[in-house]
Amino acid sequence: MAEPLYVPVLPVKRNALGAYASLAPSVRARTTPLWTLAPRTGPLRTLGHRPAAPLDPDPAALTHWLRGRIGEVKKAQQATPAWLDAFHAEDEPGPVAAGVRELLADSPLRPVTGVGRAEWQTTACAELARASGNGLGIRVLLNDLPDERRTDAVQGLLDRIGSPPVAVDLLLDLGAVTDEHHSADKWALRALDLLGPLHRWRTVAVMAGAFPGTLPESFPAPLEEAHRFDWDIWHMVRHARSGHPLRVTYGDYGAHHTGGADQPSDSGGGPPWGVLRYTAERTFLLVKAPTAGEGRSAAVRALARQLVEAREFRGAAFSAGERWLRDCAYGTGSSGSGNPATWTRAGHIQHMTYVVRTLRTFPGYPTGRIPMDD
Repeated sequence: MAEPLYVPVLPVKRNALGAYASLAPSVRARTTPLWTLAPRTGPLRTLGHRPAAPLDPDPAALTHWLRGRIGEVKKAQQATPAWLDAFHAEDEPGPVAAGVRELLADSPLRPVTGVGRAEWQTTACAELARASGNGLGIRVLLNDLPDERRTDAVQGLLDRIGSPPVAVDLLLDLGAVTDEHHSADKWALRALDLLGPLHRWRTVAVMAGAFPGTLPESFPAPLEEAHRFDWDIWHMVRHARSGHPLRVTYGDYGAHHTGGADQPSDSGGGPPWGVLRYTAERTFLLVKAPTAGEGRSAAVRALARQLVEAREFRGAAFSAGERWLRDCAYGTGSSGSGNPATWTRAGHIQHMTYVVRTLRTFPGYPTGRIPMDD
C-alpha cells in the first residue's frame, strides 16, 4: 500500500462515507482517512474531553449501532487501511468498548489512542495493533504551544505500547483554524521538533480544519468566501521544514467544520438552511440554501449555478462532486436538488479530489498524473 498523500479527518456519518466511496480509485488509493465515530445520541460532545460517566442511555442499542457504523467504514475502505478513533465510545460500559475492538480485529482499520485517554485504552490498542499487524495511531490534540510535558506524555504512550514494536503513526491535530492570527503553524512546528525524534513513525500527519462552523449570514446573497487557513499552515510548515528528512503528510477536515464527529447522529431534522460549498485554491466558496419551503428546488438550483458558473469551477469531468453540482444547477423539478447531507457529500468529493491532485504537483511527493474520474 502506497504511503498516503492526504489524511482527511472524517466523521463516521453517511455523507462522509458516501463521499469517500465515490472518489475515483486513483484518488482514493492515495487518501487514508482518520475516521472518528460520532456519538449515537445525547448531548454535543467535545473531542478530547472525557465525560464523567457514560452518556448513552442504552448500551445494547449503542453496541448494535456501532457494529453497523464500523461495518460501513469497512465497506467504504474496501480492505484498504485507515485509522478509526472511537473516542466518543471509549467511556461507555466495558462490553461496548470491547465490542469496538473485536470489530477492528477483523479489518485493516488502525485503532487510535492519545494523550489523556485511559491506560487500558492504550494497552488495548497496542494489543490489537500487534495481533492484527496493522499498527496504530497516536492522535495529539494541539490547542496550545506544546512543551516538554507533552513530550513526556507521548513518550509514556510509546512506553505503554511496548514491544515487540508495532508500526505507529503520529497524528497531530490542530483542530479549527479560522482566523489569520492563529498560531497553529508555530504549534505544529514545535510539536514536530519535540515529538518527531521520539520514534520511527510510519506516518506523520499535520491536520487542521478551516471550514466555518456557522452558515453565511443571509439569503439570498452572492457567494461568500472563507479562507483556507489550514492550507496556509501546511505551506508554512512545509517551507520551514524544507530539506528535513521527516516527511509530513497534509491533513484537513474535508469540506466540513471540525465538529462533525462531535454532533450526535440522531440530532433530529436539522435547520431550515444548509450550505452549498466548493473548494478553490485558497478559499471555500459558500452559499446558503433553503431545506424547505415553496420554490425550494428552484432556489437551490439557482444557487448551484452560482458555483458552477464561478471562474474557479473545474468542470463536470473533474469528479463526481462537480458532476452533481452541474446536474443540480441545470436540472428541473424537485428530484436531484439535494439536502444538507447531499450538499456535504458532494462538497467532500470535490474537495478531496482537488487536494490529492494538487498535492501530486508538490516537489517531494510521488510524481505521475492522476487521471480524471475512472
